[in-house]
Amino acid sequence: MKVWVFVEGRSDCLALDALWGAWKNRLRVARHGIALIPLDDKSRFFRKIGHRAAEKLIDSPSDLVVGLPDLYPNDTYVNTEYRHSNLSELQEVQQRLVAKALREVFGRDGASAGDLLRRFYPSALKHDLEMLLLAAKPQLQSYLRTTDDLDCWHKPVEEQNQQTPPKRIVEDLFRTKRRWYYRDTLHAPAILRKVTDLRQVFSDDRGQAQCPVFQAMVDWVQTKTGVPAY
Repeated sequence: MKVWVFVEGRSDCLALDALWGAWKNRLRVARHGIALIPLDDKSRFFRKIGHRAAEKLIDSPSDLVVGLPDLYPNDTYVNTEYRHSNLSELQEVQQRLVAKALREVFGRDGASAGDLLRRFYPSALKHDLEMLLLAAKPQLQSYLRTTDDLDCWHKPVEEQNQQTPPKRIVEDLFRTKRRWYYRDTLHAPAILRKVTDLRQVFSDDRGQAQCPVFQAMVDWVQTKTGVPAY
């Protein structure tokens, strides 16, 4: 079984690959795998996800497909077919695009399409990848070489607002704590590689959930594959 995870860009691939390193090894032992595929940016993600996801679902009767774009930004799409103002609407857009491709490109409709779509999980990085860096606060503190608490964001970390998404918070922290410019392709995987157990990201030191939307997606994959992620 292969799990195809479609994301927006290369930085997402590098960061998730670093975070999921141990899980990917366990999947490999079980003869499964996860492939992270960038679709260049959010606009191209929308244009490509329907056909690309439908193709993977058609090609193998066991493979799984996950859609994982950023929720932020969304104002660009207000007057388009990709309009979404929240997670639920973003999931509906992805589901509709994949169903449309199954119907119009591959001739699959009705029950046949329904069976295929059960192996597709539309989700999102809410609001963007950097929410995982906020969730990995000890690793972020270590990388920034600071003992400051860093509690300058909403909790759970997925509940930031559109005006101050996680990436902006991380950029500010890098600038104030290290006088560096944050580089997502370099710094995100370096920080997330230090996470030794996904539970460190999913719950804080008081046991409170930090990124339930992301965790739900991981839980769906681990249930389908039978290989624990944490």
